[in-house]
Amino acid sequence: MRARLADALADADVDATPETAVQTAAIGVAACAIVTVAVVPPLVVPAVVATALAGPVWLRVASARQERRFVLALPTALEQVASELRGGGSVASAVEHLAQSPSPVARDARRVHTRTTLGMGLADSLAVWSVEHDAAGVRAAAGALAVAATMGGRAADALDRLATSLRERLDAVAEANALSTQARLSAVVVGAAPLGYLVFASLVDARSVSALVGTGVGRVCLVAGSAFEALAALWMRRIVGSEPV
Repeated sequence: MRARLADALADADVDATPETAVQTAAIGVAACAIVTVAVVPPLVVPAVVATALAGPVWLRVASARQERRFVLALPTALEQVASELRGGGSVASAVEHLAQSPSPVARDARRVHTRTTLGMGLADSLAVWSVEHDAAGVRAAAGALAVAATMGGRAADALDRLATSLRERLDAVAEANALSTQARLSAVVVGAAPLGYLVFASLVDARSVSALVGTGVGRVCLVAGSAFEALAALWMRRIVGSEPV
């Protein structure tokens, strides 16, 4: 579990150890429980559960955001490699320079460079990269860099054309996302409405919430409603979802 959490934090570009992240989450859950008991005691269990789930959800969102940055930066990284090849450099030196740069691609470049430093061939290291990071454009970039490693400067134009192709693909996906913005917003509003009403009802009439969480029938309704809400969220995501940038 510690290794998985460390990978999740690294994917989200969070500079924290797993122990620090768990401690922060525990403090947040405890604070939420104290505040909820003081304000709306019947909602303490749902509030604690929601707070506990907020951390993994935030990590997933941050990881997806970091992945988008990586995909957007990949064409620029290929152009930097092409520029270095034209200047007489090699793919290996270009990867080393990328590893030391602030680019979102730097983390992957450091892995490739570390493997080559430990004795693995550059082509094999790039092949491993395409397997361990299944992002849009990585497989094509890894293959192109492996070919460029044997061809040198003659492959610079091919890398530039690949970078242009990846940008055009990203533009097409961005346009598709823009066209589906209204549907996505509608899905968020429809999905959040029941939760918002529950919070509103707890502040206006605490007795209704007491009946919901304090009786057997109320608990059944709460669990069933939460399950249907989760299923509806997944279904709406499937309907309006498109390929991520």
